[in-house]
Parts: sequence; C-alpha cells; structure tokens
Amino acid sequence: MPRRARRLALQIAMRPMWLHARLQRSLDNPKLVQFNTGSMYREDLSGVKISNMFIRTRQTLPATIFISLATLLLLAIVGCSSEEPTPTPVATPVSATEAVELARKSMADLQSFSFQLTHDSGHTTLSGALELTRAVGLVATNGLDLEAEANIGRAFVRVEAVVIGEQTWMTNPLTGVWSEIAPEDSPFSFLDPVKLVADILGDTQNSAYPDSHATDELQILGTIPAQSLAALVGTVDPEANPEVVLFISPNNNLLQKIVINGIVQPEDEAGTIRVITLSEFDKQVSLEPPI
Repeated sequence: MPRRARRLALQIAMRPMWLHARLQRSLDNPKLVQFNTGSMYREDLSGVKISNMFIRTRQTLPATIFISLATLLLLAIVGCSSEEPTPTPVATPVSATEAVELARKSMADLQSFSFQLTHDSGHTTLSGALELTRAVGLVATNGLDLEAEANIGRAFVRVEAVVIGEQTWMTNPLTGVWSEIAPEDSPFSFLDPVKLVADILGDTQNSAYPDSHATDELQILGTIPAQSLAALVGTVDPEANPEVVLFISPNNNLLQKIVINGIVQPEDEAGTIRVITLSEFDKQVSLEPPI
C-alpha cells in the first residue's frame, strides 16, 4: 500500500479515539459542547440532559475503539503483505573468453563422445591422394572408431578404421576387407579428436559474442592458428589463421559444434568451410578389434 494512502487510513481510524478523548475532557471540565445535530447543551446541575446523552455515548465508545483498533491491525497486515519482495539477484553473464575456458574444462572431463566432420565447401586432403569429404566416429577411453568417405580422383570410396592402443585396423578402400596395418601407414594416423578439441578451445583467439544468437546455445566467434588443427587435417599452412565459430551448450558448457572458415591446409581455397559436430557425450562404450 502506498505511504500516503496508509497515512490517510490511519487518520480516519484514529478519529473516533480522538472524539472519545475530547468528550471525556468535557465531562471533567463542564463547558459548552456542540454535537453534529447542531444542538448545544450546557451542563445542568441535575445532570439529566448531559448525563443521558453521555451515557449513550459511553455505551457506544468501547465498540468504536474496538473497531478502530481492528482497522489499525488490518492496515498493518495489509501494509506488510503488500510490500514488494526483494528482487532475486541476476547472475552476471560470463564473457566469451570465460565461456570458452568453461567448455575446455568440461570437455576434458569426458570419457567418450561422437564426432562428425563435414564440409560445406571444399575437402580435406589426406595421404594417398584421398580427398576426405565426410567422417564420423566414436572416441572411447580405449581408442577410436572411424568411418570416412573420400574421393580418389573421380572414384568414391568408403574407409573404416579402428585404433585401439598401438594397434590399427582398416578396410581396403576397394574390397572393404579388414586388415591390421602399421599405425604410420594409416591415412588417419594424425587424427586425434581429443587433442583437437583441447587445442581448439585452448588456442581460440579474439573470442567475442556475435550481435545476436540463439538462446539455447552460446555462439562465440574467434580465430585460431592453423597449427592448432593439425590433429584434424595433418598437414597445415603455418601462416594461416582461419575464423572459427564455437557453439557451446549453456546448460553443461559442452562444445557442440565448430565451424572453421578459411584456409587450413596449403591446398585449401579461401572459401573452404569445415564443420565438426560433437554429440553422445559420456556414453558407456568400449571398442573391440574388428577381426
């Protein structure tokens, strides 16, 4: 209740009590008394007129006082209940740099996750004249399971690989038959998704939020040295600094997607766009040899 309204209500409630006090003084000190009827009575020695009138008045005064006190109590209760609650402090949003650091720590605690590499434009060049266009895989505590799609010239091939510890198995691109190979003979020997995520989150520079972004995820813009992407592509252009966009979940600070725009490898064109999507965090998985 506004302060001015409470003050007015208090004055109204106190008025009967003020009238009672005034009438009581009149009884103790006889003098001319005027009532709302306009009639004036002087105290009579017999006390008949004034006595009769004040007897009636005194009979009604206790009820009046009770009503006044009840009104005051009600006003106090309403006044207290109408007080506005103390606003809950709003948490200060973290800076873009702090959000990246939180994501780095959260991703480091994971035991497993799935990943997918696609290209909105261009491809990734591997050894053996392979032009990688898409790769999906699973990172577990004991290794890596990978399936890749690539081109050799005009031919399309699909290759699968499993890495457990120091052992590597891969399918023949032409026959699809599994065989164990020396780790250094694998066209994916450089691929290390765990190191890749750590390097990206640890080396992103000029972090900043875009002017607007979706509320269900954090988007962070920045740049990164191409050398920090060696665990993704192998050979890099040491002078390149492509742009990156990081998509981070605000609920658990996990990195969900990375968009890399620009030259990373010496063979890349300026408009090359690589997209890495991460999902299925901390699923209970264990890899086994394919043969």
